[in-house]
Amino acid sequence: MTPTSLFNKYLWLVELLSYGRQLSKTEIDQQWADSEFGDGEHGIPRRTFIRMKEAIFDLFDLQIEYSRSKDKYYIEEGFTERHKRTRQFLLEAFAVNHLLRENKDLEERIILENVTTGSNLFLPAITAAMRENQRIAITYQSYDMQSPREFEIEPFALRYFNRRWYVLARTEFHSALYLYALDRMKAVKMTGKMFKLPSDFSAQEHFSHYFGVMTTEGEVETVCLKTTELRAKYMRSLPLHHSQKETTPNRFELRLVPTPDFLNALRAMGTEVEVLHPTWLRRQLLREAKEMVAKYETTESFPHI
Repeated sequence: MTPTSLFNKYLWLVELLSYGRQLSKTEIDQQWADSEFGDGEHGIPRRTFIRMKEAIFDLFDLQIEYSRSKDKYYIEEGFTERHKRTRQFLLEAFAVNHLLRENKDLEERIILENVTTGSNLFLPAITAAMRENQRIAITYQSYDMQSPREFEIEPFALRYFNRRWYVLARTEFHSALYLYALDRMKAVKMTGKMFKLPSDFSAQEHFSHYFGVMTTEGEVETVCLKTTELRAKYMRSLPLHHSQKETTPNRFELRLVPTPDFLNALRAMGTEVEVLHPTWLRRQLLREAKEMVAKYETTESFPHI
């Protein structure tokens, strides 16, 4: 049996017991028999069911519990927010895969964003190195490098942002931790050399004051935004940052370091958002807006160029 088919079976059981559902083994067997995995008659063998529960715990950090008094199985919800986010990311990824598998006749009508080419290729090696606290040698070529070069890094954490994977690492080239994009790696090799991860290191804390992957030095500031009613709805459903709060209708405050990738997010919202504070950021966006107007006015008589 292929790993993909096993994953799909695990995901099927997770989805079956999601949203607070509690089912007996008989009820689970009935659902299984009628599913794509069943034969219409038989349920899940007891030993297979036990292995599935163990695999689901290992993969998704989800514990399938049994209530003897009710004779029901259910998913135990006792995880931290970090575990919930990790679990949700994994479940969504597998759910999309499951959706596409079950709807092959609609594959031309289901459009997904592609993850940057090569971004996933080195994930297994990097996660293995992180687990062992082992240095890895990467062959890397950033956009401003003429040719790739090989050097060693100490992988601290992984970060997924804007359809790319990044590894946060310590190197000899930077005094602070630095991010390397996986899609700009040409090769990754284990070195057998170990490093010591600081006992007080927290990836969550490291990125807590930043919008995306840019973690340049700077002060945490309170950014005040005024938005249109439509944009406010988007921001309520998908906050820009965990610190975001709506102070009055259509006015938001965020506490973060205003990095270039955060500014790009503001620029992308165009006239739907207005920076009220800090003043320097408001003036910078105003200056850029004037430059853009001047550029378009200059070429107004050449609309086809």
